[in-house]
Amino acid sequence: MVYLKFYRQFFTPAPEEGEVLLNHLPLLAQFGFACEAFGGGALVVREIPDYLEPGQVEPALSEIAGQLLTGGGADPQAARDAVLHTMACKAAIKGGWRTSPQELERVARAVMSGQVRYCPHGRPVAIELTRGQLEKQFKRA
Repeated sequence: MVYLKFYRQFFTPAPEEGEVLLNHLPLLAQFGFACEAFGGGALVVREIPDYLEPGQVEPALSEIAGQLLTGGGADPQAARDAVLHTMACKAAIKGGWRTSPQELERVARAVMSGQVRYCPHGRPVAIELTRGQLEKQFKRA
């Protein structure tokens, strides 16, 4: 479930990006974006997912448009996958961010339970070492 923030911003993407976004409005709505044409190539964004900050809206929509243009224009499933990838990346905790101890604890529990194994880019978030491998790192083997 995507929680929405009511929002209002106008922006004018590149013509091909604007066209692909307007052609995928139902897909964008699934992920918390309410957009519509405003004329002159501009879009008005009325709602955004709750995990995006206002400064992230334009870059997120431009990135989504780029992915739709390169990977998902003809195939609805590929378009959905491209948007999911972008949204997962935007929602992920980034290095250097200040996070609450409760949020960090939730993430640690998810990793330790095996629920989360990879970051949105496919990199592992945890590795398993044998005792021998660990001892070798400390030059004890």
